[in-house]
This record gives sequence, C-alpha cells and structure tokens, in this order.
Amino acid sequence: MKNRLLITIFFGGLAGILTLNAQFPDFRYYEIGKTDEDLLGQSSLADIDKDGDLDFIVGSSAGTIWWFEFQGPDQWIKHVLGENVFTDRGGIVFDVDGDGWLDQVSGGTWYKNTGRPKEENFIRYENGAIYAYDNIVGDINNDSRPELFSLSAQEGLYMFQIPADPTKKWKKLKIGDGINGGIYPLSITDMDNDRDMDIVRSNVWYENELGDGSKWSIHRTISFVQSTGPYAYSSRIYAVDFDKDGDNDIIQTECNISNGKIAWHANKDGKGINWFTHKIDFDTKQDLHSLCVADFDNDGDLDIFSGGGPMTGDLSKRCFIWENVDGINDQWIRHEVLTEIECIDAVAADVDGDGDIDICSKPWKGNKPYFLRNMLNEKK
Repeated sequence: MKNRLLITIFFGGLAGILTLNAQFPDFRYYEIGKTDEDLLGQSSLADIDKDGDLDFIVGSSAGTIWWFEFQGPDQWIKHVLGENVFTDRGGIVFDVDGDGWLDQVSGGTWYKNTGRPKEENFIRYENGAIYAYDNIVGDINNDSRPELFSLSAQEGLYMFQIPADPTKKWKKLKIGDGINGGIYPLSITDMDNDRDMDIVRSNVWYENELGDGSKWSIHRTISFVQSTGPYAYSSRIYAVDFDKDGDNDIIQTECNISNGKIAWHANKDGKGINWFTHKIDFDTKQDLHSLCVADFDNDGDLDIFSGGGPMTGDLSKRCFIWENVDGINDQWIRHEVLTEIECIDAVAADVDGDGDIDICSKPWKGNKPYFLRNMLNEKK
C-alpha cells in the first residue's frame, strides 16, 4: 500500500480530510530528436519494427511523417515514414491490410509498412478519405475488420469502410456534422448498452441504430464545452467505464480555448440520455489539447494527463497529471509535470518497458518531440 499524508482542512467549521499521495512519480524530460519541418499532429505510440518496444510516430505541417525508433530514453533514431500527406492533422497507426505489420493512416492517405521500416519508406496510397482534423479507428460492425473515422469542421464526421484491397478507394458514409476536433483519442464505445458500438463527438453522440454503421441517430444530451467562437465545441474525449458501474462514461478536456476545463460525465441511466458532470479542474488557464487516461502511479485507478496547447491563456505552457486520490473519481490532486514547453495530442504507454506509464508529445508547429519518462519504478 502507498504511503499517504492526511491533511485536515476546515471549511466554515466543518472538517474534511484530503488524502495526499506521497509516492506520486516524477517525470524526466528527454528530447526525442529534431525534425526538418514543424510538427503538427498524427502522434501515435506503436511497435513499428516489431522489436518489442514502442516507437513514436509524428507528422508535420508541410507533409512529412516520421517515426522515431526507441533505443533508450535518451536515444531515438529518426526515420522518414512517408511524405505528401493529405491531412489537416489527424493520423493513426493500425494494420490496414491485415499482414501483421502496423501501417499509418493520415486523412486521405495511408502508408503501407513493407516489413522493412528501417530500410525503406512506407508505400503511399490515397484512400479517398477526408482531410481530417481527427482520425480514430474501431470495429463498428463487429466484422473483425477496422473502420476509419474522420472528422473535420469543413466536411463533417465520416466513417470509411476498408475494402479487401485497401489500395482501392474506401467506402464513405457520413455520420454527422463537423467541428474542430472532438472524437480523439477514444470515442467509439457502446454508449446505450445495446451491444453495438456508438461514437461520441464532443457535445453529442451518435447511436449506431442497426449495429452495422449504416444508419445513425443523434443524441444531443452532452453539455460541457464552449459553444461559441470559431472553434466551438472543440475537445479531447475518452470513453470508458470510469465509475465501474457497467456502463460507459466520458472524460473530456476543452481545447482551442485559453482556459480549458476538465471533467468527467457519468452515464447515469446507462443509456446515454441522463448525465451528471463531475468537476475535475475548471481553472487551468491552459488550452487542454491532450488527453491521456492511465494509471500513472500504479495504484489501481485511472489518472488523467493534459497540457497547454497553442491557445493557452497562461504566460507559461504547463502539463499536468490529475491524480485520482480516492479511487472513486471525486478527489483530485493536480501535479505539474512540465513547464514552459508546449503540448499537443500527447500519447501515453509504457514506452521503456519498466512497468509504468510514460508520455510522448510535441509542440504545436515546433520541431522537437519529447519523451516524459515516468520515474516511478526507477526509484524502487
């Protein structure tokens, strides 16, 4: 059991107990490398070369995608994955053609991993998908094959079915209207407990009526993010059974805004109709353009990472982890893990294989991606 510090706080004569975790880990900053162009999006952690560890994939605003081969916390080898990418900033790694090697999909282009990723660039194909702000992937029709979901403010929210020959154009089906970001990183879930997969888009969710993705109905039952301005309804979103009651809830951060809020929404009726919003932090002064949900301190519950994107209102860009103190998502401690460095669409996993969760990220339109190494197990 972790060592804990108990502090009694008095509110108008009423005593309350705040439990502070004395063992919350530090994070050590490492520069992964330097790219030839400004970075923009398309970040993923995946084992590109099948060597048993995770590599970092990131793309540029000028059209190049790189993958950085993990050799150690302070040693990464830069490889060009592909060029001439058709995307706003959305991109994701998965096995497109079922050959056992991870490929890259970025908006209207996809890149085939030849099985020789260290020796040669991936093979580029155009798939007919939209020029996306967000890309995510999931099996919506339960056929054991992935579908691509793409979102842009200009075109809308679409599902793309991948044909048996993925070098052909992918089948396009519109789900709903578009916004500037609102399905990344994880919004495909069974929202109404009817045993098929639905999709959340920031302020609404779409019900998969027939279970195969061919017909969708909208539910306007989520009210949290800013609803006005040029980037209305922008958010990062993560669907999970957060309160462990058998239905799926939503964790959400506001992005493209100077003072983003972070909260989680409990699915009160298990049908996605009645929600209760639990405040996590409403005064960050950061553009919360990342959302990583993981057990960063290895205490058995989920914590939350986010950080300051380009529209941050504070003079300093800051990255935080909100520690889930009580294990029931009602008490949180905010830990500042990085200062003065911008963060956008970070990804989290056990990169160095030591049993704790690390973070990779990059600045918006900078050229130095970075690794935040979780030092929890290094202290033991």
